[in-house]
Amino acid sequence: MRVIAAGAIVVACSAVLLAASFERPRTFAISAIPGLKAADDNYTIAEPVRSDGLLRIYSLTTPYGDFSVHGDQMMRMRLVELAVLRELEKISGSETFSKSLVAAGLSPLKYTGRFIVNPGQTINETFTGIGSMFGRIGSSMNNPGNKQDDFMQSLLGVSDQKRKLAAKFGVDPYTDFPPLAAKLDRLSEAATAGGLTVSGALMFVPGAIGIVVSNLSTANTLGDMKIEDIARDLTAVQILDRNRQRLAAMGAESALIETLLSNRNYTPIDMAVMVAAIDSMNTVADRPAFFARAAAVESRSIAYFMRRRAEMLAVHQARTRTLVRFVDLGGYPFNVARDGKVVGVMPADAVSWTDDTARALGAATADMRRTLPGAHGELRISGQATSLAKREIKALGWQVVENVKF
Repeated sequence: MRVIAAGAIVVACSAVLLAASFERPRTFAISAIPGLKAADDNYTIAEPVRSDGLLRIYSLTTPYGDFSVHGDQMMRMRLVELAVLRELEKISGSETFSKSLVAAGLSPLKYTGRFIVNPGQTINETFTGIGSMFGRIGSSMNNPGNKQDDFMQSLLGVSDQKRKLAAKFGVDPYTDFPPLAAKLDRLSEAATAGGLTVSGALMFVPGAIGIVVSNLSTANTLGDMKIEDIARDLTAVQILDRNRQRLAAMGAESALIETLLSNRNYTPIDMAVMVAAIDSMNTVADRPAFFARAAAVESRSIAYFMRRRAEMLAVHQARTRTLVRFVDLGGYPFNVARDGKVVGVMPADAVSWTDDTARALGAATADMRRTLPGAHGELRISGQATSLAKREIKALGWQVVENVKF
């Protein structure tokens, strides 16, 4: 009887999906996106901004090359990084800094050159890969391309000086943004070779410190340390060890922990923020279910989405204290609230009713009806959904709550 009932649920959800007419993901004028400027001293964002049905996809032109940026949250991080780059250019181009290098027997040109990534090349990435985040967790859990030895080799080059310099500006010392990583490398190398301290180097540009708002994290702590202090004071190995301890304390199995920590789509700071956020939800059961999905992601955009989703979940739980456990629905971690409602909290920019959206919500709904009979769902998103998306999602038994702050 249970097999027949489950089949009926799947058939019913499939019928809803077949009846729906899908829509093209929307495009957006930058003026309609809160908190963004179309251009500044060292960047221009192409208009209109595309989307994939869940996240916006930005084409960013800079003096360092052209970049595709996936999602509002990652775009805001890139703008902070570009603002930091602008200030670091002032430092490396200052007369005092150049004189100090010459006095130390170093070449200013080596340390002040601008790192160009792909001049004249346009990046044409259309999809973020978010659609593949939903679905059963299979062989991707093995992360065959993420070897721990290679991963650690890529992290060992981050020096103490680089961590301190990045911390002064509130950016990730392990940033995946190539021009910022290169500039941090050069200035920290120059400071070390020239006998300068990071604080001394920054004195060359009055007012440089404090103009940029940190994008490391919210006020999360991992164990007894704030994320900002972890980024400045701990090596990558020490950060991973701290993550490992907290994950084990949450009940994650050893194999899952090692798979997660070796996933190179996260920086060590991403990992620390994500682990700290879920660790703070200490009254919520089955937290390893979140990390099972996080460990399986196969792109940088999805990894950053998961990191920001963890932060959003932590803020929601701190405000409401309503979530009681994690549950896997359609291969994606949702939460069950105290009143029995299923809650999906996520930093989605612009939800359209696409085939991917329909399939993801259809699978989640089928699992919800099978495992939590009578339950209704609530999707809490940081952006907005189209009228069609809200109508079709409601037909599946979910309410959409838009513009959720975190």
